[in-house]
Amino acid sequence: MSSQQQAYLTKFVSSEILSRQQRNRALVLQHWFANMSVQDSAELLKLSIHRVYSMRRAFTEQGFQDYLHSIRRCGAPNKLTPKMEVRLRRFTERAYAEGKRVTLTALAKRVVELGYVDSICTVTIHKALKQVRTAARAASAQQNSRLLLQPAHQVKEQEQAA
Repeated sequence: MSSQQQAYLTKFVSSEILSRQQRNRALVLQHWFANMSVQDSAELLKLSIHRVYSMRRAFTEQGFQDYLHSIRRCGAPNKLTPKMEVRLRRFTERAYAEGKRVTLTALAKRVVELGYVDSICTVTIHKALKQVRTAARAASAQQNSRLLLQPAHQVKEQEQAA
C-alpha cells in the first residue's frame, strides 16, 4: 500500500460519519499492513477470523477505493431488466383491457415459459409491477398538473387534436 493510501486510510478511519462496516473494513486494512495477525485483528474488532479473512480477500479482489466505499448488497440481484418490466406491464394492461384477471403466479410462469429467466419469484413480479404502477401514477399526476396550469382554451385544443 502506498504512503498516499496509508494517509488516506488514517484520515478515513478518523472520520465521524462512517458506518460500522466501513470502519471495520478500514481497520482490518490497517491491521493487515501493520503485520497484525488475523486472530489479533479479529479479537480487537470483535469479528470472526473467517470474516477478517473474507475482508482481506475482498480488498485484493476489489482494490483500495472500491473496497472502502462499496455498499454491501443483500440477496440476489434482480432478475427483471427494465425491458422485461415494460413487457410485463404491457402484458397486464392487455389482459385487463380484455377483462381477464392475471395472478402473480401466472405472470411468473409466463415469464419463465417465454424464456426470459430460468425461475422467478412472485414477490419479484409484485415489486416490479408496483414500481411500474407508481411511475405511471406519477406521470399521470404530472400530466394533470400541466393541464391545470394551462389556459382552458389550450386544454380544449389539445383534447380536440387527440
